[in-house]
Amino acid sequence: MTVEFRVLGPLEVLLDGEPVPVPAGRCRVLLATLLLRPNKFVSVDELVDRLWDGEPPTVDRANKTLHQTVLRLRQALGAANCVRTTAGGYLAEVGRNELDLLRFRELARSGDFASATELWRGAALANVASESLHRDEVPLLEDERLVVLERRIDADLDRGLASELVAELSLLTQQHPLREHFWAQRMSALYRSGRQAEALECYREITALLADELGVDPSPELRQLHLAMLNGEATAQTERSRQVICQLPPDTANFVGRESLFREVAAKLTASDDGVPVVVLSGAPGVGKSAFTIRTAHRLRDRFPDGQLFVRLNGAGAAPRDPAEVLGELLVALGVSITGMPDGLEARTAAFRAQLADRSMLVVLDDAVGPEQVRPLLPGIPGCAVLVSSRQRLVQIEGAHGLRVPPLSREDGFSLLAGVIGESRAATDRDAVGAIVNACGGLPLALRVAGARLAARESLPLRSLARRLSDERRRLDELTTGDLEIRATFGPSYEALPADAAAAFRRLGLLGSTDVASWAVGVLAGGDGERLVERLVEANLLDEVGLDPTGEPRYRMHDLLAVYAAELVRDEDQELVTAAQRDYVEVLLTLADEAAQDWFAADDTPKRPITRSKLLEPAEIERLTESRGKWLLAEMLNIDRAIALCLDHHWVESAENLLHRALVYLDVYLPHERILQVCERVREVALAEGHDLIAWRSHLRLTSQLVTRNVSEEVIAEYARCVDGFEAAGAQAELAVALGALAYYKMLHTGQPQIALAERAVAAARASGEPRTHASALRELGTMLATEGRHVESVRVFDEALVLSRKIGDRNDLAMVLNRIGSSTLASGDLERASAASREALDLISALGDDRGAAYCTVLVSQVDLALGDASAALIGAEKALSIFEALGERRGSIRALAVAAEADLALGMVEKVIDLATTALENYADAGDTAAEERLRAALAEAKRRV
Repeated sequence: MTVEFRVLGPLEVLLDGEPVPVPAGRCRVLLATLLLRPNKFVSVDELVDRLWDGEPPTVDRANKTLHQTVLRLRQALGAANCVRTTAGGYLAEVGRNELDLLRFRELARSGDFASATELWRGAALANVASESLHRDEVPLLEDERLVVLERRIDADLDRGLASELVAELSLLTQQHPLREHFWAQRMSALYRSGRQAEALECYREITALLADELGVDPSPELRQLHLAMLNGEATAQTERSRQVICQLPPDTANFVGRESLFREVAAKLTASDDGVPVVVLSGAPGVGKSAFTIRTAHRLRDRFPDGQLFVRLNGAGAAPRDPAEVLGELLVALGVSITGMPDGLEARTAAFRAQLADRSMLVVLDDAVGPEQVRPLLPGIPGCAVLVSSRQRLVQIEGAHGLRVPPLSREDGFSLLAGVIGESRAATDRDAVGAIVNACGGLPLALRVAGARLAARESLPLRSLARRLSDERRRLDELTTGDLEIRATFGPSYEALPADAAAAFRRLGLLGSTDVASWAVGVLAGGDGERLVERLVEANLLDEVGLDPTGEPRYRMHDLLAVYAAELVRDEDQELVTAAQRDYVEVLLTLADEAAQDWFAADDTPKRPITRSKLLEPAEIERLTESRGKWLLAEMLNIDRAIALCLDHHWVESAENLLHRALVYLDVYLPHERILQVCERVREVALAEGHDLIAWRSHLRLTSQLVTRNVSEEVIAEYARCVDGFEAAGAQAELAVALGALAYYKMLHTGQPQIALAERAVAAARASGEPRTHASALRELGTMLATEGRHVESVRVFDEALVLSRKIGDRNDLAMVLNRIGSSTLASGDLERASAASREALDLISALGDDRGAAYCTVLVSQVDLALGDASAALIGAEKALSIFEALGERRGSIRALAVAAEADLALGMVEKVIDLATTALENYADAGDTAAEERLRAALAEAKRRV
């Protein structure tokens, strides 16, 4: 199935080449608005303004109209639907080849202006009735088209097609009489066609027009062209008044990859926004910044017809170049005589900018040391662009776009290595080539060293070098040949560090190549993390990779730098190294405990107490973890690695404590398979070390992850095993949790309430003395009673749980109890209490940022809305919850949301949609294990078929 969306002309949608009718009116306005910003969020407020083309009568009516329009549009598009719901708005999800606007921009960026202009089929969105759309958006599209059209005509003139262009340019100057570049092109076409008098008449015509309309003279471009024609100098080769300059060094041989980065750089350097485009490329040592910069400049030569200036600024050397000296060199290249050369930095900067004022040139500044070196070398007005490479990010340069040159991808690394050793040799053992590429971390310098070694020894098996590189202890020794040596690239920078920064660099080798915050550097090295990080960044041994979700700066070593650091740390006193690792784990656990203090899964085992580290001040701990969940997200991978570190050292209790505090929040963010692996490993190591209770706690956590995918006999059997294990260990709190889970999921699977199991859970919870566990067990018993229809008893138990939860004060626990109260009272017909309880639960869980919990609460609120007669609100809520469940892979939640959506659609009279939705849901979620949701879907399907 192929889908194509078209906005460069009348709005059209094609599915496998056949038109898909889009209803006129608001549906077309909505689709056009979203397609003009492909794959980007558009807020509800903005869409409402666009659809109403003015002030809507009420907010409620506007939002309902928007929702109905979205539903109509999705139904009309059918299999071609690209409209996706996001928090607070919508977006059009389209591929690069599915939207003509994206193809147009891609062709323009690549220099294929002719193909780009051919995509236009007439006036943009001619069949979309929207005053604001044609006032605010279409003119911008038209301007894009004209710029590309001008460039296409420039290319045609250069190809000698002057005569063929005269008629087209005559029409264009009539349609766009104040667009001077079309007049210049028309004059050139006439002149080159031997029609000099008509060319000169064109100049008189535009001169008079500009004077009458705007009271201005023609642009310098037109005046210089006119003068050249009068002097008989305007030939195809001499029409430009200044000599084209190209100072670029030769391009790199066997250059591979970077296409996506090149397109991004090209788009920013050729943007039509106000100001001079400046792009700063930075990256790790040896990543190929200079090579990519030079190649990019070569590929963009046609975009800057007046030439390319190139200067090496020697920022990484001992003597960075003086910008005044550089300006003198550039001014001479631009034609300024030595005798007329101004003195001083400011005067030369002014002269340089004057020389570039009427030119379209690319200024390439390679290996810049800092902003003070770059600022004097920037042009003053738009027309030119600047491409900078530097070991620094140079964020101080106003308006600069900072882009990182990343290591090569596996595929590109393979291509580079194959280019050095020969495609036929690489094809003999592709697995070995892939292993070499991985060992080099995508670093071009390392790949070229490896390739040079292989090229020098044609008989050396590829697998032999791959095996040698797989050993991190020998890797840097292997990446050496002739005068090329990776270690030599890193060594001098490390050796120049002061002792404390050198220790920090070595200790980071314990963590490998991962993002870290400055506190981690300080804990590992026993010093001021912020200051140590600054020293390492200055030495180009650590890259700043931006801010984490909490706003804290993050830092990362390149893979080979991490290997180098690990090599160095192996020579340290191992008792000191182990102590540093223990300190790091204890601080990480302390921070996780603080961040997770608001997170207690009511159906989870109680947290085991820890001894909090004192290496960080309490105020610093509070600052770092202020945003709670965001901190856990930022440290997600480091927590995962720290658990593995603990298990390697047999620190089982620390591993389980860290897992428990992190997983209560991160289980919706870490890959599901990874969570299972970690839980399994903690369980196995705990068993091996004789920590039976920790092993069963880990097994229960593992089972709780399995049940999110489906409720099966196998999963229920694992819960039963946990019950037996905790009972044998005499762990009452854990036993209560396991019994409650067994009761709940067995009820879901069989449809039969498990009151006896729930009563056992309550008894064990009371015996444990854990208030949260007691509240959780009461909640499950209340659910069982309500399911059996014993609503009076159910309410009494729920009220006991509610009192206990409010006393505890844990919002997550309270939300769970309220959610079950809402479900029970909905079933008994007490809609007033059901509405109050379910909405309070949703408010509480949403404030905590628990996406999964909020989705389940949203499903319940939608069921209550439906029972109260508001099917539209129910449908909105169900669709919102469904999008969250699908993103999380939560199949049990998905089928519940689909059941509500089907019932809401049925209430709204959309019987055909109900049939499609329910049929598909019952097929796709047959193994989800929620009997009640399946029955509701079947009932909705039967009723919809009856109404057809």
